[in-house]
Amino acid sequence: MYASIVKSALVIYQIASDMNELTQERSRIHVSIVKSPLATHQFAGDMNKLTQEKNRIYASIVGSPLVSQQFASDMNALTH
Repeated sequence: MYASIVKSALVIYQIASDMNELTQERSRIHVSIVKSPLATHQFAGDMNKLTQEKNRIYASIVGSPLVSQQFASDMNALTH
């Protein structure tokens, strides 16, 4: 009888241990599911910032010759 009680307690302990492991695994999966969109969102935000900076640089490169062209045109009109 004593052996049966001990054996039963060990089985219950093993079930509880297995359930604990499953709960921990579920928590890890949940965290990875939540973190994944957050990481993707951060990456998309960073890419958006880089694209905006690239556009500002491009606009300044294109805008600079246009300003020079306008200045040359104005000077040409003044000399005539």
